Amino acid sequence: MALVTMPGTMTEKFYFSIRDESITETLNASIGKRVVLEYEEHIGVPFSCFAETRYFVTGVKAVGEVPPL
Repeated sequence: MALVTMPGTMTEKFYFSIRDESITETLNASIGKRVVLEYEEHIGVPFSCFAETRYFVTGVKAVGEVPPL
């Protein structure tokens, strides 16, 4: 699934949780770039106990710069 913001369209939000601090650091270092998020969905896990969502990011790959508006 690709979440891409196009001019004139509503922004989509994908809420996710991160367990690994190194993934958080990689994501923060990728601000301003397009990224691909690898994630796992844990259906049935009571996320209120373990995280804020049932989607857990397991990897981040930068794929390019976001073009200026």
